[in-house]
Amino acid sequence: MGSMDSSPVVHSQRSSTRDQVTTREWNDLPSELLPSIADRLGIIELLRFRGVCKDWNFASSTASAEIEALPNRDPWFLLYGENNNSQCTLVTESGKQYIITIPEMDGATCLASSQGWLLVYREGLIFFFCPFSRARIDLPVPTKFPPMGISDHVAVFSTPPTSQDCVVCIICRTNKTDDLELYVIHRGATSWTKHKLNSFPNKIECAAYHNGVFYYFDNTDLMVCFSIKDRSISLGKVRYVKSSNERCIPLRFISNVEKEDMMKRLDLELGDVSTCGTTVSCLNADKMVPYENRANAKGGGTRRSKGVWFQPRFHQIDKMLSW
Repeated sequence: MGSMDSSPVVHSQRSSTRDQVTTREWNDLPSELLPSIADRLGIIELLRFRGVCKDWNFASSTASAEIEALPNRDPWFLLYGENNNSQCTLVTESGKQYIITIPEMDGATCLASSQGWLLVYREGLIFFFCPFSRARIDLPVPTKFPPMGISDHVAVFSTPPTSQDCVVCIICRTNKTDDLELYVIHRGATSWTKHKLNSFPNKIECAAYHNGVFYYFDNTDLMVCFSIKDRSISLGKVRYVKSSNERCIPLRFISNVEKEDMMKRLDLELGDVSTCGTTVSCLNADKMVPYENRANAKGGGTRRSKGVWFQPRFHQIDKMLSW
């Protein structure tokens, strides 16, 4: 499929044969019908629709593939960083695989994933990015920010980057110590604030945001909490509710069964892969998909594959939008 704008080029990995049928000219369709057709398409179909011609691309200027935005849907997976180029592997909820070309993912590292937006670090820059529409919103870079590959970096943002109240919080480990640093920025700010937590030896595996607080969880039921209102960082311990009558944060960790099902769906030779997790929208309690790092120290500077779980969305923004 050819693309008429900046949308990525998508090719199915699994070819199929179809009977040849007689077709009419697609440009004969009434122009007033095109937007309503685009609004009813899923992500892959929408990308193909936009690549037909300029008129169809223009007709889909407000489409967002809402069909993929329903709750309780498993996230999709994007494998990137292979072969030192911009070619990525996309795996849908059903397990179907596509090759998708995204130049922005060449040499990039995903720090966070939420509601179809990725927070990406690439060549010293930090930006929000939608892999399907290639919408991008640049952020200022924190001063003395630890480089990728030296420290663990896990990020969360409170709301979509187009929201006026969006706040980003990145946690990373100070080199050669057990200390953690948090970098926080509000939309409209020109600089980050830094907070420090001493002596936290465990690796952060899940991250989420709820009601003004960022939560970072390790694998031992410890959590790091940062309150936007109080601008304070603290340690806590996860306590699981035993009854639906108990007050709780509407979050849960993905179960081992769910994790196994998601990995089976990939059907990929993952090998040494660093994976960015996400929080999946659910009706009762959103579930947290963990961050994972299977990469080992061998190979020195060899670039390995990376992956990100994300909810498929097609975000379109005003090109003049500033953060």
